[in-house]
Amino acid sequence: MVTPSWHALSLDDTLTQLAASSQGLTSAEAAVRAQTYGRNVLPSRTSDPWWKVFARQFVSPMILVLLVAAAISLLLRDLVDAGVIVAAVGINTLIGFVQEYKANRALVHLRSLVQPQSIVLRDNKEVSVMASALVPGDVLVLHTGDRVTADARILTSVDLNVNESALTGESFPVRKRDAASGQEALLAERLNMVYAGTSVVGGRGQAVVVAIGSQTELGHIATLVEETREVRTPLQQQLGRLARWMATLVVGLVAMLFVVGIVSGRTVVEMFEMSVALSVAAIPEGLVVSVTVILAIGMQRILRRKSLMRRLVAAETLGSVSIICSDKTGTITQGEMRVTHLVTPAQTWVYPFPAGNEPDAAMRKLFEVMALCNDAVMVEGDPDPLRGSPTERALLAAVLEQHLDVRTLAFERPRLWEIPFESAYKYMVTAHAAGEKTEIFLKGAPDVVLPFCSMIQVDGNETGLAPERRAELQEQLLSLTRQGMRLMAVASRSISSTHPSLSREALEGFTFLGFIGLRDPLRPQVREQIEAARLAGIRTIIATGDHPETARAIGLEAGLVLESDSVVVGSDLDAWSDEELKRRVEQISIYARVEPRHKIRIVNAWQACGEVVAMTGDGVNDAPALKAADIGVAVGSGTEVAKQASDMVILNNDLGTITAAIEEGRVVFDNIRKTTVYLLADSFTEIVLIGGSILMGLPIPLLPAQILWINLVADSFPNIGLTLEPAEKDVMKLPPRPRHEPVLNREMLLIIFLIGAVTDLLLFVLYGWLLGTIDDLGEIRSIMFAAVGIDSLLYIFAVKSFRRTIFQINPFSNPWLIAGVGMGFGLMLFALIHPFFQGLFEVTPLSLSDWGLLLMIGVIKLVAIELAKEFFLHKQHKKSLTLAV
Repeated sequence: MVTPSWHALSLDDTLTQLAASSQGLTSAEAAVRAQTYGRNVLPSRTSDPWWKVFARQFVSPMILVLLVAAAISLLLRDLVDAGVIVAAVGINTLIGFVQEYKANRALVHLRSLVQPQSIVLRDNKEVSVMASALVPGDVLVLHTGDRVTADARILTSVDLNVNESALTGESFPVRKRDAASGQEALLAERLNMVYAGTSVVGGRGQAVVVAIGSQTELGHIATLVEETREVRTPLQQQLGRLARWMATLVVGLVAMLFVVGIVSGRTVVEMFEMSVALSVAAIPEGLVVSVTVILAIGMQRILRRKSLMRRLVAAETLGSVSIICSDKTGTITQGEMRVTHLVTPAQTWVYPFPAGNEPDAAMRKLFEVMALCNDAVMVEGDPDPLRGSPTERALLAAVLEQHLDVRTLAFERPRLWEIPFESAYKYMVTAHAAGEKTEIFLKGAPDVVLPFCSMIQVDGNETGLAPERRAELQEQLLSLTRQGMRLMAVASRSISSTHPSLSREALEGFTFLGFIGLRDPLRPQVREQIEAARLAGIRTIIATGDHPETARAIGLEAGLVLESDSVVVGSDLDAWSDEELKRRVEQISIYARVEPRHKIRIVNAWQACGEVVAMTGDGVNDAPALKAADIGVAVGSGTEVAKQASDMVILNNDLGTITAAIEEGRVVFDNIRKTTVYLLADSFTEIVLIGGSILMGLPIPLLPAQILWINLVADSFPNIGLTLEPAEKDVMKLPPRPRHEPVLNREMLLIIFLIGAVTDLLLFVLYGWLLGTIDDLGEIRSIMFAAVGIDSLLYIFAVKSFRRTIFQINPFSNPWLIAGVGMGFGLMLFALIHPFFQGLFEVTPLSLSDWGLLLMIGVIKLVAIELAKEFFLHKQHKKSLTLAV
């Protein structure tokens, strides 16, 4: 069936083709069409089945190396080593499979938490439905900030502007109309159509759905282009480079040791097996799995603290955030505009409004204007029954609190025509039938509305608005503004019902009714949250479109500025070059009357200073800045456009939630660093032990199977426990991590060397003493096998904290780590006492005194490592104090 050119059809022909009407569908019709057309979802690649996830584990280069080693061992008829290597591969791939499968399931679950909604006409009323439930013939009701969720033909348009850059690349909004377009009109020229994936940036309108899912323009693109795989994050790339560097280094080292071993008289078979085992042991195979686990756990922890990570990279970057640039609404304030002051020439009402007071004529008219000169609507079936802009919802809510019947009032005084609100004009006009007259209501910014007024209503009488009275109104206006309120002026005018509608140029002769004061109250505890962020080295900045005095009042109340601090406005930014803004940016805490382009410049200026910026926003106009920031944070009550542009969505709109997410981001990086240091210290210790023995002409202290058991089996459980390490108590008292600081900085490399040096020194002493006192090499290797295993299980406590020694922390604070270490000890003990494993690893049981000695040596090593760490920490602290002075 050929799809009609919907844009070229008239409205009547469109509705006929769809067997629909401008009144929408009934629920029964929608259900039938859902069976015919299916769900309104884009084609996407489904998650891989479990067996593909499992098979993918064997594609890892490290696993392939192990499989090659197992094959070589089989060719050499070394069934024991081959069996151990295969077992190690099985355990490693099983862990990788479980974690990847769980991560995939978790991501599917997280994505399901953000589902777009649409307002449609069903059963002759506006209802909110899941976007996936839309069907052809549904009538969409579109308002500013809405995301278009299906392709639709315009039915009515009141200054409806749509951003179609997602489809056409055109950054300027397109004003929509209901007239048919030409048959050959390009996508960007179809002014009577709206498309899925675009967003409404101004006005309102209605449109009938003509295509859903894969039949939409966006669906056509999605069908042709395979869904892009998630790009590896910078941290994962850094760890990948580290693994490749280590592999190159180890191959070179093993090749050198192989030659030395052959020259010293060892057999080719013996050296070949040991070289393969040493190569595998030296590379931290579990590192990639550990990073995946840490990031997945971090995202779950952040979700528990009321933030939804939309991009994996955000979990890494969060820990580096040093600037929170907030648009004030929804994070510093409650995000709900509330009418707090109603002021007429004779009466002033302050929220909560008095229940028993009788409103005067001007106050009654004020409520009437608030109800009728208003595009907010009441929607049944929506969690938020009021739909519209925050300001208009607040006006309508104030009217409803007075128990006025808005529906009846709108029925009795139907809207005849209107001049919709536009940000360039800052006012809205509606005309309503009133018997033989037409009553015109005007509301908007006071500095715009007052010049249209020539009369004022006092005690029910209209008198001329004299210059001295205008001056009084200006003083009253300034006083209210200083209280942090957003002010709106209201006026009315009556004309004959036969009078033509007014144009913008003909707005005059209005009667001033009063001021409406709206305020977005400060959130509870926000002052304490800003102070907590400051102690963590994070500065909070306000960038708002509000009046400078309103912004200053909020800043003062929140503790961001002092009375003497200046507020920079958008016009100031226009006068400054980027270099000038960069020079001044650190002295500015509040920006007022800013536009989207200003917010982007503010973000860029902070980034140019080396800071990592988190930008919060909730509106369509915040989307560019959310994209420009290192971390774009959308508030949960914001528009779909803002959420789509963000990296993170805070579900409770609380500034403290951002700080909590930053804390979890720091924990994520800390745990990645701890795991990396632990695994590399393990590898470094074994390389030095085996390599040193070969260079000194000593028997190899560990067999390949023993090395693999320690690295890939016994140490796996403690390593998993380390990924669950809780936050250290000072994590939010430290300055943010520099933007490009590597995982293995100078201090981390020093710790790896320190652990390896102390451990290997004592292991060599033990090995030399054993060679001098025991003749049975199998018994010696049994003791060394246990010694190396015990050491790796004990010095994991040395990496629990890089800022404190074990004497200053609770070593048992992480029950998962304790359980992991216990499992590791159990596996080591099992390998030494079970007859099957004794034969497999060529070991003999150890006496109780041997175990006691090895445990004592292990504890001594841990204490020695911690004492050396204390020395370096003290030295570093002393150096930092000297620099501070």
